[in-house]
Amino acid sequence: MRRTPLVEKACAIAGGLLVLGLAGCGDSTSPAASPELSAVETSDIGAATADEVDQSVGALTVEGAAAGVAFGRRSFSIAALTMPGASCATVDNTTDSDGDGAPDDATFTFALPACSFTGFRGGSLEITGTINLTDPTPNGADLNWLATLTDFQFHFTSPDASRSYTALRNGTRALSGTAAGASLSNNITVVRSFTGRSDATISHNLLLSFTPASGEVLAIGQPLPNGTFTKSGTLTWSRDGRTRTFIITTVEPLVWDASCTTDRKIVSGEIHATLANGSFIKTVWSGCGEDATRTFVPAGSDAA
Repeated sequence: MRRTPLVEKACAIAGGLLVLGLAGCGDSTSPAASPELSAVETSDIGAATADEVDQSVGALTVEGAAAGVAFGRRSFSIAALTMPGASCATVDNTTDSDGDGAPDDATFTFALPACSFTGFRGGSLEITGTINLTDPTPNGADLNWLATLTDFQFHFTSPDASRSYTALRNGTRALSGTAAGASLSNNITVVRSFTGRSDATISHNLLLSFTPASGEVLAIGQPLPNGTFTKSGTLTWSRDGRTRTFIITTVEPLVWDASCTTDRKIVSGEIHATLANGSFIKTVWSGCGEDATRTFVPAGSDAA
């Protein structure tokens, strides 16, 4: 198999999937008297929520999904990553009938050692697995694509061992959009492994929508402009025989700042993951380059 501009696109897609992601355990608070969620659960579930938001945002970007060669030249540079190049994957088919950068039907394979990188956020990152990318409209250039992830894994090793983890993803992401906006349907199951505790399985059934800021448009071959994201749907978390299902709502739209020079470009916004009893995890973004914070809020609390 050979490397082509579409291979660069494949790693661009991978970069898009992680461009804002790799949220570690980060900051979280949980009232000591609350029996619903422990501080560890709050941190881990909140991290999973933020991580999937971030990776879905990356997958939704026009650059990451539909810019072809134009994006291949930019590759990881937009994420300010320290990876040595963007051609770590191999591709089995480079046919792109309409020239919109989404191949008609291609499987990208990420394997070691080519997809092993050092220096990412002070640690190391390994990417393995496959992405099958298809164009649902192969005879008309547009922003649409379907990605099927099979055992697609990020293994991040941090200098701070508590922030190291592995995320193994299976499922689909489907993008549709026009110049005025785009939506990403996200049906992904993730197995997240944390240092010192049992694996967790998280099922996401979510819709992420992007609206460009006033005067901005989406365009093939162009970076994602300033704008806002909203997210809705359900998240089911399972660990050690316990299962929790959350309703995901956007309380304040997530503001994407295209001028932010780091790999975390959501500068504000708030999402709630709410349990049936009314308690919820509040995830808040507060600035360019900042990790989201997670807080458990008991049902009926004034902290809501």
